[in-house]
Amino acid sequence: MNDTEIIEIFKKFTQYFNDWTYLQKESEDHTEETNKPSCILFLDEDHHKPSFLITKIKDKFYSIVNILNSQYGHIKMLEYNDLLKIFEKDFKDFISFATYNSICIELSNEDIGLHEIITSPKARESFERYLRRFPLSYHPNDIERLNFFICAASRFCKKKINTELIEQYLVEDLNWPQKDAKWCRNRIDVGLEILKVNKQFYSYYI
Repeated sequence: MNDTEIIEIFKKFTQYFNDWTYLQKESEDHTEETNKPSCILFLDEDHHKPSFLITKIKDKFYSIVNILNSQYGHIKMLEYNDLLKIFEKDFKDFISFATYNSICIELSNEDIGLHEIITSPKARESFERYLRRFPLSYHPNDIERLNFFICAASRFCKKKINTELIEQYLVEDLNWPQKDAKWCRNRIDVGLEILKVNKQFYSYYI
């Protein structure tokens, strides 16, 4: 089964349920931007109105890499897991009805902590070192520790970090104020993007 056939299955899934919609333009745009086969599925439910970003991770293996909230911009972790369960149930019903016997679906660990958010031990240790000190002081030494983590994440994290989950972890598990968690997330996003471009610059000119 090739990528085109797999994406077609997701399309047929949305045709099977009235609540699900395949967002063709958004899916094609994301595929072009990332150069990875992807699709975005919209779920018409009462509260979040979420869109599920599904991307190819490796051969014949696709993952929901993010759930985007089109109404409120923030989904709490427990609600995030509930939305994943909705997708799991509906998709299992679909593949059972359509007799796609070669397809299986699994939910990852629902207890989302730093081990799940930052999969690289070296990068995670660097972030924990930042958290152990006085990160909300914004002292230059603490900002430097955050910068060390950003460098470690850029070098050692094979899987892209979902910084939205970092922001949620800081707020919901560590009781950070929302504005501080958002500042931290934004700094990580900008830092990782700069380092990504720096790698491209280095390989182009060296």
